[in-house]
Amino acid sequence: MRWWALASGVVGLVADLLLVAFYAVAQPWTDTPHETWLGTANDYLVIFQFAALLPVAVGLGRLLPPARRVRVWTAIGTLACVAVVVLQVLLVTGVLPFDVQVGLVAAGSVASMLWAGAISDSPANPPPVRRLGRILLAGVPVAMLAFLAGAIVTAAAGVDWAWVAGGAVGTVLWFLFPLWAVLIGLTQPVVQQAVRSMHGPDRAGGAGRAVR
Repeated sequence: MRWWALASGVVGLVADLLLVAFYAVAQPWTDTPHETWLGTANDYLVIFQFAALLPVAVGLGRLLPPARRVRVWTAIGTLACVAVVVLQVLLVTGVLPFDVQVGLVAAGSVASMLWAGAISDSPANPPPVRRLGRILLAGVPVAMLAFLAGAIVTAAAGVDWAWVAGGAVGTVLWFLFPLWAVLIGLTQPVVQQAVRSMHGPDRAGGAGRAVR
């Protein structure tokens, strides 16, 4: 699980940089957006980001102390990762148009961030993971409200760039999410040790072997 988390995080950070570059170069809010390969590259990298995150969702669910809350959020995170991968594949293969796909992928991404925030709250996780998880949980509704406000201004006042400005908070979360995955990869041995101390070596050892 550790290397999957690190891979997902690194790929996700690169994908986010490409997305920012896409908006800077293409300027899709203008009447004449520029053609660029950056958006397509981002689309492909997101597939790998969430595909690598899938074993992390399953692995964390098996590693952390058993609880109904953990099981529920593990199911949500797993389904969200699968949904994003499938939707991105349908997009890059031309099966699903962007206008239809983008809202569904956004919902899957939001669900993934909420999963990351909720699963981070386990006492087995080190403080940096728990803090970043709380930021993700608190930031998602703020980002959604900010984007909605920007979209309303764009629609009502004709300010083309307002929806982009409204997405600034979401952009920050978009970078924090893969950073969280990197942090999970770096701190997995700490989590295993915490589980071992909480539940004994037999269970922790079995869980550790299961998620490697």
